[in-house]
Amino acid sequence: MSTELKASRLVWTKLRRILITTAIVGGVGGSAIYALSGSSVLLNADGLATRRNVAVASPWENARVRAVYVNPGDWVDAGQKIAVVESAAMSRSLADLAAEQARISSRLAQLEARKGVVKALLPMAEANATQTEAFLEVLQKASANGNVTSKPLQEMMTARVQAADRLLSLKAEQGSLEHEIKSNQDALGQVSGAFQDLERNYGGGILTAPASGYVGSRVAAVGEVLGGGKDGVASIYTGASYVLAYIPEGYLFDLEEGQRVNVKGRGQVVAGRIEKVLPVTEALPPEFQMPNKVRGRGQAVRVALPASNHFAVDEKVHLTSCYLNKCEMGPSQIVRKAVPDLQKLGARLGGWIKGLKALVVNQSEAPSANV
Repeated sequence: MSTELKASRLVWTKLRRILITTAIVGGVGGSAIYALSGSSVLLNADGLATRRNVAVASPWENARVRAVYVNPGDWVDAGQKIAVVESAAMSRSLADLAAEQARISSRLAQLEARKGVVKALLPMAEANATQTEAFLEVLQKASANGNVTSKPLQEMMTARVQAADRLLSLKAEQGSLEHEIKSNQDALGQVSGAFQDLERNYGGGILTAPASGYVGSRVAAVGEVLGGGKDGVASIYTGASYVLAYIPEGYLFDLEEGQRVNVKGRGQVVAGRIEKVLPVTEALPPEFQMPNKVRGRGQAVRVALPASNHFAVDEKVHLTSCYLNKCEMGPSQIVRKAVPDLQKLGARLGGWIKGLKALVVNQSEAPSANV
């Protein structure tokens, strides 16, 4: 009996060693294959969770921030006041246009006054010319009869020329005034329109949100001078969240639009869908670069996220292939979820092994009992 028990224990010991050895060899082999293949076989890409970025910027150079009404992370609605800036260049331009507007208006007033004077003088000049012409005719008839000397006739002819010259000058000035007034009115309209457009665009330096969304982490400080490529007062992240991911160049398989992938970030894993495979290859952002490697590149893809995701803007995420139908767990999550089931299965196997051992022991003891 002791010999048979020792033999059965030896068989179970060998079986256990074989199972353990097989598991170790399989794990080591799988790890080696994964290490050698890297991200060529299994999808493992880096990306950033983000939204559409809209800049709230000053269109004027060297503008100074006078007031800021938002803080990083605030939700703003389209048209909401973001900040107030003051621009010396804009103020100077408005002042120059206002001065030009006043100058043209003053010139128009002078022209209108002169037009009134000319209009009042024209009837008198016409009457004077008519009377001079009539007196000249009388003197000419009298001179023909010998009743008038030549001197009064010459003086009347000179007066006639002066009256005609005065009348023609006033008529010419009247036409010139009409043209000059029209030109100045057009100029005043253009200057006034430019002044109104500039004043409306400047709007007292008030900058508003062009779209609804969340204010980014960088907001200009009060007193800061904008310029030299730093005209942005704030950034607004609007629209639905998406992931911009960089697929490694060594990945062997093609990606298709509509393909489902795992998107893993800090504290959550969600199912994403490849919305667009971009026709560009870009260098990875600096936060994804390894200091001891050449700067990597990858094909950019845009991944749509479910509305229930809680990824922060510009949060680093990782893309992996889907392993389950729900497409919400990676290998580590699968193993973590399978641990309780494996423990239950191990307990059942342990019970079966104990029962099988007891059955073998009973069979081995039965002949000796009969003897």
